[in-house]
Amino acid sequence: MLNLGNGAIRSVLWATGFKPDYSWLDVPVVDEKGHLRHQGGVVEAPGLYALGLPLLRRRKSTFIHGAEDDAREVVEHLAGCLANASPR
Repeated sequence: MLNLGNGAIRSVLWATGFKPDYSWLDVPVVDEKGHLRHQGGVVEAPGLYALGLPLLRRRKSTFIHGAEDDAREVVEHLAGCLANASPR
């Protein structure tokens, strides 16, 4: 069992393959059809992001060359959140 609340684990990368399966997620971020609720890969739960989903930000999002662009934009969002959360 992993303790995600103690701060030791700060990132989780989950590769589901060809068919997304979010049944293991114990966070209310999945709609009635089993799709992850997000805006451009930014999931409703703080710190949870997605990449490689169909039409994530553009038509090519499911391809490696499309995920690259999406990843850049998601990382920019994450970096902005981290900069605002950092003590000054």
